[in-house]
Amino acid sequence: MAECCSNLFTDFTFQDLKSAEPPAKKGVYVIKVSGRGEVSPEFMIVQTEKLISRIGWNLVTKFIINRVKRLDKIGSCPIIYMGSAGGRRRSKNTLKDRYEEFPNRHTAMYPLWVLLYFGWELELGWKTCLNPLQEEDELKRKYRDMHNELPALVGR
Repeated sequence: MAECCSNLFTDFTFQDLKSAEPPAKKGVYVIKVSGRGEVSPEFMIVQTEKLISRIGWNLVTKFIINRVKRLDKIGSCPIIYMGSAGGRRRSKNTLKDRYEEFPNRHTAMYPLWVLLYFGWELELGWKTCLNPLQEEDELKRKYRDMHNELPALVGR
C-alpha cells in the first residue's frame, strides 16, 4: 500500500475483492486498488456511458453514470472506498452481508464492476469492531486530514 495512509489500515485483513471471505461480524471495511489496469478512469467512464446510453432509459443512464463518474476522483492513493457494517441501532448487518451487497445493491457496485471489467485488481480490507459507525467516522476524519477529501467512491 502507498505510504500516504498505510498506517490507518495496519489492523485490517485484506483479500482479493472477488473471492474475499469477511466474517459475519460488525466492523469497518475499505476497498483498495492493488493493481491498475491499462486504461484511465476517464476512458472507462466514456466507454461505460456509450454502453449504458444504448439502454435508452435516461433515468437508468443518469443514475449509473453518476456513480461511475466517481472513478474520475481516483488518484495515487489506493484506498477508493470505506464504509461500515452493523453500526445502526438494531442492525443485523455484518461485514459479510455488506460484501454480499457489492454485486447487487451497494452504492459502489457500478464503479467496481467497471474497474474489474477494465482489468483493475481490487482488494477488500476489513476490521471487526464494536462501534462501526464511530470507527468509520474516525477513519474518514483521519483520511480527510491526510488527503483533504474522502476516497474516490465515497459520496459522504
